[in-house]
Amino acid sequence: MDDAKLETGENVLERCVFDCEKAVLIHALVRTKGNQSAAAKLLGTTKRILSYKVHKYRIDCEQFRCG
Repeated sequence: MDDAKLETGENVLERCVFDCEKAVLIHALVRTKGNQSAAAKLLGTTKRILSYKVHKYRIDCEQFRCG
């Protein structure tokens, strides 16, 4: 994602989708304590797609694990 465009107000819809999708992914990972397979199942997608999006949004799944 081009941060310069987002800072100038361009692609507002793209930014909203980015923020919303990231929030949904984080919520699913919190509920599953960072378990990507369980989060993918919860969201009705595959682990491969979830892993791609976790990488895309630079989400650290380790932070959601307990213990």
